[in-house]
Amino acid sequence: MLDVLHEPLLTWGLRAFLALLFATAAISKLGGLEEFHGVVRNFRLLPEGLARPVAMVLPVVELAVAAGLLVTLLAVPAAIAAAGLLAAFGLAIAINVIRGRTWIDCGCFRNGMKQRISWLVVGRNALLTALALAVAGLLPQAGGGGALDALVGLMAGAVMMMLYFSISMLGGLAAAQASTLKGR
Repeated sequence: MLDVLHEPLLTWGLRAFLALLFATAAISKLGGLEEFHGVVRNFRLLPEGLARPVAMVLPVVELAVAAGLLVTLLAVPAAIAAAGLLAAFGLAIAINVIRGRTWIDCGCFRNGMKQRISWLVVGRNALLTALALAVAGLLPQAGGGGALDALVGLMAGAVMMMLYFSISMLGGLAAAQASTLKGR
């Protein structure tokens, strides 16, 4: 069973999933920088003067992490950076949930569908953080594998991302429907 964890195919799949997660988030933020700036400001964790620079730099950092995850020599530091970002996002969300500010948008994806923060979103980030740390820990033992491992792993990562995004969209639809019903 433990040998499965060290399979290059598995690590490629997880790397591809994380890379697609970060790339999708970054691209959607870059497409709506003003809106994302508002999300960063709305978290009320940074001084006003830092909100815009953070909102502009964060998507670029996310793209760099995504690219690094797909380059074998950079995959371990990129996975550690991914874990750090995911943990920081989770902490920012947790602080606002503790403050009772659960109506704000998490800012994860700028797809026109707001996703309110909650302990569930904090848990999701904790799980993704653990996944990124697992990738960083598994990579040195798994090795790079061959081209077939990489190709199948990339496809598996794409399927995982589609499932993740679909679940996220369904959650956003459910939240939108609940708020519409509340307003009646």
